[in-house]
Amino acid sequence: MKIIELIKPFVGIGCLVFLVCFFVKMPIVWSDYFSYIGYSVTTATALFALYEHWIWRYIPWKRPPVLKKHYKGIINYSDNLEVKTKETDITVEQSLSSIKVKTRTDINESYTITSSIEQEYGAYFLYYIYITNPDASTQKHNPIQHGTCRMMLKKDTRTIKGKYWTTSQTTGDIQWQEDND
Repeated sequence: MKIIELIKPFVGIGCLVFLVCFFVKMPIVWSDYFSYIGYSVTTATALFALYEHWIWRYIPWKRPPVLKKHYKGIINYSDNLEVKTKETDITVEQSLSSIKVKTRTDINESYTITSSIEQEYGAYFLYYIYITNPDASTQKHNPIQHGTCRMMLKKDTRTIKGKYWTTSQTTGDIQWQEDND
């Protein structure tokens, strides 16, 4: 969801607060109007911040899928024409306007550079670009690289599947499973 879509409702809330202040205590001097504007802006901003960070998860109004905070994953990738499997640990930080994905395998970590949840043909997809941070002991044969993931998000986000590709011309399939530990 784009933040711009939230502006109208929160401007409306600000106007409502202004009207309540106006009718509760009729303004006597011009400074009363400025006080009411201050209350309105403060209230709307505080509610906006709370909604953007936490409340959106519980109110299903135009919201993207809510991801879990932690997943265990399996990566199937090609290595010299041989398909291999690797386990990964995934941590997700999500607000209404942003999502950060951190993964950890036995030889490196990766961090989100940019991400977006997009709706395509009635389904949601998480796209994110990441950079790897390989362990020093494996950096010669596993250099720093950039990659992109496309993960299909269903209503039930306990299992998520997708694909990735990297600047070193590797590709693979990824599956995340909610970690109940």
